[in-house]
Amino acid sequence: MRKHIKKIASITLASLLISSSVPLYAAQATTLQINGISRSLKVAPIVEDGTTLVGLREIFEILGVTVNWDDTTGAIKAKTTDMELTLIPGTKTAKINGTPVELSTAPKQVGGNIMIPLRFVSEAFGAEVKWDAANNIISINTAPQTATEKQEIKQIEYPTLNIAEEGSKITYEEAVAKALKNSLALKSIEESIKIAEESLKHARSSIVTYRPEVNDYTKEVSYYVADIGTISSLLALTQADYGVTAAQYQKEIQEGVIKYQVKSAFDSIQKNKMDMELLNKTLENAKMQLDVITQKANLGLESDFNKTKEEQNFKEQQKQLESLKKSLDNEYIKLNRLMNIDEKERPALEYTLNFTPLEMSENELDAYIERAMTTDPSIILKEEAVKQAEYNLHLHVSSQYNPADSYAVKESKLKQARMDATQAKNELRDKIRTTYNQIKQIEEQYQVDTSNLQQAKEQYNILKTQYELGMVTELNLKQAELAILSAQVTQEKTAIQHAQLVYLLNNPYLL
Repeated sequence: MRKHIKKIASITLASLLISSSVPLYAAQATTLQINGISRSLKVAPIVEDGTTLVGLREIFEILGVTVNWDDTTGAIKAKTTDMELTLIPGTKTAKINGTPVELSTAPKQVGGNIMIPLRFVSEAFGAEVKWDAANNIISINTAPQTATEKQEIKQIEYPTLNIAEEGSKITYEEAVAKALKNSLALKSIEESIKIAEESLKHARSSIVTYRPEVNDYTKEVSYYVADIGTISSLLALTQADYGVTAAQYQKEIQEGVIKYQVKSAFDSIQKNKMDMELLNKTLENAKMQLDVITQKANLGLESDFNKTKEEQNFKEQQKQLESLKKSLDNEYIKLNRLMNIDEKERPALEYTLNFTPLEMSENELDAYIERAMTTDPSIILKEEAVKQAEYNLHLHVSSQYNPADSYAVKESKLKQARMDATQAKNELRDKIRTTYNQIKQIEEQYQVDTSNLQQAKEQYNILKTQYELGMVTELNLKQAELAILSAQVTQEKTAIQHAQLVYLLNNPYLL
């Protein structure tokens, strides 16, 4: 018996050290000390006829004793691995392993709590128990814990989502490689680059120039257009050169689009799978609830209306699950098309996501935006269009040649290109800043989600103890588990959204 209480006390000590769900109480509250480790008690002891009574539920909960309530007889049974204690409120006779023992005072109900003699706790569990009335301290002392018993201490295991993955595994990098290799849009751009390079090569070979027959050697390095045909060739050259540059940046942009499409598909599939797993757990609880209500309805303890309502709720959740399955299929079809594999395949995605807050201050954001104005491929394309328009206007003036477009037309085209570039920069600045603000808001939401998850775990701790004491049903405990899983899904979805926005921020041309 003493050996068992050693183990109970050691487990209790560990739980007191690691538990984050233990509430704090005012200084005047009664304090419980187990081998010198203190905690406050919710239920204050009372003294009756010289006997100190303590709350049965709370003391047994702390000692880790399993308690069951017999609704028929009103008996309370407390069990350990080598002892069974039976108490009946209002009766001074108790039983330890079937042997009757006499209590100094009968257990009694006070304010909704069953109170038992403190001295009996000492006698039943073989521990040294003292009550310091002057300082409101209950002391429970046991022998030191052995090394073997320390190894048996376990932290509380919380429910987690287990997403079953079947089929051949594929990483994000592997999926991107397949998508880049099989993208028709990318192949089309690559063909455009070949055409543009060939046009540039032809345009260069078509230029005819000569040096002026004058004695002005200050223009030795200048080339002059020989005739109208050469002017046309020179215009074609600049257009071909711009075409090559534009096609190369378009390829870079398209590659980024494909990578983001694969990432979005991975994220959507993961979210769908989490929703399906959560709904499966919800259906398990709904089925338990339906069974309980059906049994009560059969006994005349529940209305047919409530039974029908619960049946409809269960069917609606089943429909939701079918809808999620179709949604998951659609996301896989999108991903498979990107990779150019059979749309019926369901590869197992190697999905990992670690939430990392964005380390960028407002000042750093300003500097980042300005860098984007010179490095972002979408902006570079606009700037190249401005250069093309400037060169066409310059060529018109220097050659004194009047092609189909007049000077006024080319001047307007240059203004238009400059305005387009300025507008693109302004829009990109706004998009980057807006995305940055969204990221910061989501980081705050993630902290809220983390707090909600912790609260769900703390509530689970309470209900698990109550369940072990026979105070709540298995359904209540399952609902607490479901609350943890729901909070986990919410937090994971927030992390996914955060990662997507950070990706966009790092690749602003996708905004």
